[in-house]
Amino acid sequence: MRKVIAGLICSSAAFLLCAGQSSAQAQSYPARNVRLVVPFGVGGSIDAVARVAAAKVYENWGQALVVDNRTGADGDIGGEVVARSAPDGYTLLVAGPSLAVNVSLRPKRPYQIDDFAPIMLMAETQSVLCVYAGFEAKSVKDVIDIAKARPGTLDYGSAGVGSSGHLATELFRSSAEIDIVHVPFRNSELWQAEIIAGRIPISIPTFPAAMSLMRSGKVRCLAVTGAKRSAALPDLPTIAEAGLPGFVATSWYGLLAPRGTSGAIIERIHQSFRAALEDPTTRKRLMDMGVEPVVSSPAALASHIRAEVARWAVVVKQAKIATE
Repeated sequence: MRKVIAGLICSSAAFLLCAGQSSAQAQSYPARNVRLVVPFGVGGSIDAVARVAAAKVYENWGQALVVDNRTGADGDIGGEVVARSAPDGYTLLVAGPSLAVNVSLRPKRPYQIDDFAPIMLMAETQSVLCVYAGFEAKSVKDVIDIAKARPGTLDYGSAGVGSSGHLATELFRSSAEIDIVHVPFRNSELWQAEIIAGRIPISIPTFPAAMSLMRSGKVRCLAVTGAKRSAALPDLPTIAEAGLPGFVATSWYGLLAPRGTSGAIIERIHQSFRAALEDPTTRKRLMDMGVEPVVSSPAALASHIRAEVARWAVVVKQAKIATE
């Protein structure tokens, strides 16, 4: 009995020591720059959201959040960088739908979703059906009619296999029962240049990228992909309104840390990003981009990712999308 009591005392002492160390680390965190890994290229919506949030968090921390664009493997190169990083809060991941999609698309990737500690669902956004300004389609119905009249001859671009643009357009393709051809690019900048030049007539980018394309004057936006119209582009109908009832395809942005990061540091990061995303100036910047701040709990992000894994597994199977 004395040995058991002694063991319990030692275990309790060890727990208190660890708890004390964790609390002390959180109080001093961050003591240096924090790397914010974005698994896609500069210019995409996930990159824009990360940079807007990072700029505001910096004001609170006094330490820079350095955005590190680690592209490739449908977002999995960036994901692996974070999954294999020390769980000390100094390497974080800004993830999007590909984190969940790749469970089905890239089942042999070298890490699992369980290798991350969820922090928060930061924001959500709709996407926009866009066409090159010189393309004859002026509506969703026109796109569908032209595609049916010319099966297999129209291309659509995206930032890569499994990207939000790819999955949203595949859902559109199957829902409209049309035959259009996917042309994946390594990053958002490349396919944006192609649609502006008219070499790719169709795309469904997320709002931040769509707004950038609209400013070029070379792209026409026809409809949004959400369940309701967007406050940023209120004159555009939803794709559901425009002829495909029930169509919805939205994107999200989540913040995660490596598994094993202490609860105290997770809470510190959560509080800082929550304050940043609830700041009126930051909210306006994001809303002007067509991005709606959400700011969820860690548990809510975990639940959201599980639902996304199940949802997009159906689309990947139906569209027969594969990279392995």
